[in-house]
Amino acid sequence: MTAPGTGMQLQKWADAHEPAKDLIYASGYWNQIVFVRDTIAGLLAKTPEEYRTIVANMTVISEHTSKSVRLPVFSVKLADGTAFTMRYNFHNWKVSVNSPRDVEVDFMGLFDPNERIHEVYCEGFPRGLVYGPHAENKRQFTIELAPGNYHLFTFFWIFSRQALGR
Repeated sequence: MTAPGTGMQLQKWADAHEPAKDLIYASGYWNQIVFVRDTIAGLLAKTPEEYRTIVANMTVISEHTSKSVRLPVFSVKLADGTAFTMRYNFHNWKVSVNSPRDVEVDFMGLFDPNERIHEVYCEGFPRGLVYGPHAENKRQFTIELAPGNYHLFTFFWIFSRQALGR
């Protein structure tokens, strides 16, 4: 297991932990890694250089298991100091945001801004990276998003446009 607080570059971690092909959810492993690495990084970057930097700095800071597949807890850090911690367990996405400034964004009902996510439901998150609801703290908050990639994409699309001005 990756020790909490440390990080292995995402692609290296993914190559080293590829699940057995006979697991029912094995394809879901690469689906989430490629989606975060390629699509989410693309939403957060303004330029091709920034995209390459974001991807190079994506790390796996911990692990969790779902459907017998060892999965990553992703860390994405931006040059402005914004940091995201996230994981997907085939049931939902959990995302923690740590921003240097208030995130005053209309997320259009993607998540309940008043919902407090208990750390037990953020499997694999290192201690201290599960925060309260967005309604209580606009700089540090943890949310739950519906399964699949559409809600995660939409969250980052809105965040990058409204909070980052991309």
